[in-house]
Amino acid sequence: MDTRLRNMASIDSDVTGNPYDITKDLPSLQFENGLSDLERDYMCLRSRSHALTVSVCAQATYFIAILNEARKCILEAKTPNVSKTSKFLQEAPPRDPTKVGVIGCGRLGLHLTNCLLTYANVDPEDIKVSTRKPETLSSLKEKGVRCCNDNASVASSVDVLFFCVLPSQLPTVAKDIADHLKDHTIIYSFLSAIPIKRLQQLLHSVNIIQPEITWQAKNADASWNVTQDVNLALENQQQVEVTCPLSSFKQEAIVETNEKWFELILYAFVNVCKQLQVEREKAVNIVNIVVLGQSPSRKYLSKFVTDDFTKRQDMWPVFNLGAVAANPTPVTSTITNNVELRQMMHKKYKNNFDKFVYWKGIKQIKAKDNGNDT
Repeated sequence: MDTRLRNMASIDSDVTGNPYDITKDLPSLQFENGLSDLERDYMCLRSRSHALTVSVCAQATYFIAILNEARKCILEAKTPNVSKTSKFLQEAPPRDPTKVGVIGCGRLGLHLTNCLLTYANVDPEDIKVSTRKPETLSSLKEKGVRCCNDNASVASSVDVLFFCVLPSQLPTVAKDIADHLKDHTIIYSFLSAIPIKRLQQLLHSVNIIQPEITWQAKNADASWNVTQDVNLALENQQQVEVTCPLSSFKQEAIVETNEKWFELILYAFVNVCKQLQVEREKAVNIVNIVVLGQSPSRKYLSKFVTDDFTKRQDMWPVFNLGAVAANPTPVTSTITNNVELRQMMHKKYKNNFDKFVYWKGIKQIKAKDNGNDT
């Protein structure tokens, strides 16, 4: 089937502005039409691949979003706003964004970068991409993203580094960057085939997050729109819902992420707070505000306390993310047993994407109203 016909499915839209597959009622034009009986048995891999990409992009985007929100809270506490008589005289608020690096920008890296720009409050100048063929990334360059073929330069200048390379490319990439990583840099790996211990050896770092994802074979035939761009798929509340490791509907998902992922990002979160010289009590308060969505002016019965992260009273350590991934932690029992906390974390996860859809709708209404006025 002509590739242009398949692409048209993501261009046309219904009256609500949502894309739909124009080949839905035209069997002869559908992707499946050209497959043999043997090939049809592997059709489930198509939805699996798309669902996997949507899930890992959503989770990584949420992680960067909460880090940016935390840095904003910390900065505002250090530099409170000074009222001025005229809003025209107000300076732009100071920024302390999370610097993000992406190594490898094929299909996954490109989707991830676009999701970060859309949903994680990341400006183009805050992302650096290293790929073997930067000349192919004109769409990112037009947005202002720096694209290069320099793994060491990217690794040495970011706070979070995403690995979007093939397992076979890891030894070369590791050799390029191992001596250039900052001590606080968080490595976020999508290389599920490579054990974390092996990554630690190659990169000389224990600051590694790697989601553990399983395929739900019983849901192989579950409905999943594979025609949507990943960035657009995250506007779908149902698809966002099943990407959350704490979702009550995750058993219905095509792919499922282990809840341990939430522990890893929580410990990485407090490590960032420590790196920014935030005291332990304040750091946990920021966790409650950013991760649970709690208001600082209210009191809550269910919230995180310092003992949920460590029983040590003498100091606030830098947590070894490799040890967190391999062992039960105080956070394990808290997340497992406190239903209200789980619900708050789940709600805040979804809200990160819902708020974008809300503001997009507001902009569309304003644009429509302005069009009517003219």
